[in-house]
Amino acid sequence: MPKKMGLTFGILLLVALVMGACQRPASTAPIATPQQIDSASTPLPVDQQILNATYTAQAIMEKFNQPTVMTTNTEGTPVVATASSILMPTATPVGTPTPTPLPPTPVVTKPLQYTVHSGETIYCLARRFDVDPADMLALNNYNSWLNIGDVLEIPQTGSWPTEDRAILPHPDTWTVSAGETVYSIACEYGDVYPEAIIAVNGLKEPYELTPGQVLQIP
Repeated sequence: MPKKMGLTFGILLLVALVMGACQRPASTAPIATPQQIDSASTPLPVDQQILNATYTAQAIMEKFNQPTVMTTNTEGTPVVATASSILMPTATPVGTPTPTPLPPTPVVTKPLQYTVHSGETIYCLARRFDVDPADMLALNNYNSWLNIGDVLEIPQTGSWPTEDRAILPHPDTWTVSAGETVYSIACEYGDVYPEAIIAVNGLKEPYELTPGQVLQIP
């Protein structure tokens, strides 16, 4: 009898424990609290940035009727700007170089005598000194052929028989050929003095020229 009572008591205790467990609520898993994402620290994908910028450009064009351009800011993010807000580089005007002035042309007066140089003739000298070549020939008892070093008397009266003593227009430039001198080049222009060519080009005695050299003719 005591055994049966002990067994019965044990069964009742077990049943009571099971019933208590069924009535107690089951534990629930912890609910995760949603965290707010900081959009400022999390950049949008590049595709989304470009799409947003495109929508912005369309809105500006529709509202303000201003052309827009797609560009990027200093951080490399695509942005939209109106054409009027973009500073275009201004071309720097290029100044015209100031030409170097030529030295003043010396004033040469008609000499009483003149020593002949290479390339000079009676007609060249008569044109240069504004005298009649016939008067120069008669005064010096010469024909038209002169020799280097001849000393000629220069007439102080009369003039060149035609109106224009110049042969070539000047100021000009002259490219030296082999065998030419400042005296022969002066004869090419007619009324130009060799002393003027020497002064303007800063030539030094013995005034030797080089083929290809460019001279300023005053």
